[in-house]
Amino acid sequence: MVPDTILDIIAQGAWNGGRLVDNSIYENKGMTFKGGIPVNHQTIEERIGVRTRIAAAEDERIGVLAFKDLLQNSDIDPARIKLVIGATNIGEDKFDPGPLIRHPFQLVQSYCPDAMVLDLYAGCPGFNASVEMVFMLSLAGILKPGDLSIIVGAENVHRAKVFAPDDTANIIFGDDALATALETKSFSSNAGNGCLTARVKFNAGADFARGIADELAKIKSPDKIDGIIIDNQLGKIEHRVPASAARVQHFLVEKIYPEEVAKGTFKRFRNALGFYDQHVNSFAFDIMTPELEPDKVAMIANAYVNSGRYKTIASAYLAPDHNVLLSLHEGEGRSYLRPRWGIVDSLTRTHGCFAHYIEVQPFKAREDLFGKMDGKGVFLHATRSARRHLDELLSANNLNIDDIDLLYEHQANFAMIPLTLQQLLQDGRQDLNKAVTAVIANKMVTNIHLRGNCSVVCMQRLPYDLQRGVLRPDKIQGYFINHNLENLRDAKTILYDSIGAGMTRSSFLLRKK
Repeated sequence: MVPDTILDIIAQGAWNGGRLVDNSIYENKGMTFKGGIPVNHQTIEERIGVRTRIAAAEDERIGVLAFKDLLQNSDIDPARIKLVIGATNIGEDKFDPGPLIRHPFQLVQSYCPDAMVLDLYAGCPGFNASVEMVFMLSLAGILKPGDLSIIVGAENVHRAKVFAPDDTANIIFGDDALATALETKSFSSNAGNGCLTARVKFNAGADFARGIADELAKIKSPDKIDGIIIDNQLGKIEHRVPASAARVQHFLVEKIYPEEVAKGTFKRFRNALGFYDQHVNSFAFDIMTPELEPDKVAMIANAYVNSGRYKTIASAYLAPDHNVLLSLHEGEGRSYLRPRWGIVDSLTRTHGCFAHYIEVQPFKAREDLFGKMDGKGVFLHATRSARRHLDELLSANNLNIDDIDLLYEHQANFAMIPLTLQQLLQDGRQDLNKAVTAVIANKMVTNIHLRGNCSVVCMQRLPYDLQRGVLRPDKIQGYFINHNLENLRDAKTILYDSIGAGMTRSSFLLRKK
């Protein structure tokens, strides 16, 4: 029997500094959008929905400041902290070898020296994937009732100089950092008895992602793999954006389905998306632990199996010299029993065939590393992958999109939001545009016009800003936003949904009493 609540969000803290940067800084620089459209305030707002964004100071570690704010303005006891996750992509310095969470953790290390500490790299959905990890560890009984977990999301895109100076991707992003505390209330009595069914050590060589995939193909059972988690100790941003696990996932798919490679399935967006949804249906992300402990990632993977939510998980410890300890974890595949309140359910899926849509690449010389985005590909995936993903999550909980009181949707580009909603709302609507407009105005909150795309921090900033009352009604690209704030602060059924590098989509459901 599952208790009423397994895991709940109990407090947040934030970095609220920085300077306001309006669109004027991108004008008169010869920059153009696709099609030769000049970059100016009007075209930025029309295409992306951004008017201003926040830039952090060069000398600030905003993740540390957000965690400090959480500690100072909540009554959490640092001695109860058992897990600290840094949910990030770039962090505050793109050449920092990581784990990036080591700086915030110094604030509480003396109180909880035995806490498990790690970064989690899953693109912009990193917060949602981190919540899912805490949920799995709680369901499996690794985290005990009363234990606290902290997720620190921090992206300092301006300081890290993520994109080349003339790349229009710079226009989209703002800096931000938040820290969220979650409390494990109980664990599931339905926890399974997952076990390690295979383990192999090898050197993956220079093409390490393909090498891991080759070995994984040898040890996997006939059952499909539900997820791949890699403790990535390489310490280079080009190996975490996208997560190396996403590349492993796709190399494994190519090895298992060579006939699809020959047919060109993965070179056509619609075909690749459909094939992954039907045949792959798994997640892939990286973590990075501070200690050289190969068994840590195996313990985490086993918790996913023991949770009852997943049946087969692969874990890999990837050392700096490309030596790998690869493990396969398998469970009984029991039915997952959902709690009534708090975090109710979660779902993370990766389409590794689209990993190249967002990646970091060397530019001219090793000293120059910049992000590269396939804007069209990202837009297509963000809007077209939503329906199947969210239908799976919601239907498993006897819900549909109409049952959601509050939707936190990742704000990569405001123009994606109406198109995503059209996919979710298209069945049985006499006036689809009216339905989309109503959801944006009354069931969502938006701040992309003020803060830009804050990457992994977006899923934390939106509820924080809603609860502290700083959002205001406005209009973006013809849509009314933030028009039901008082009721939304008391929303009971809440859906968090985010999409990003990998390409990974991660979502979770939260129910309040």
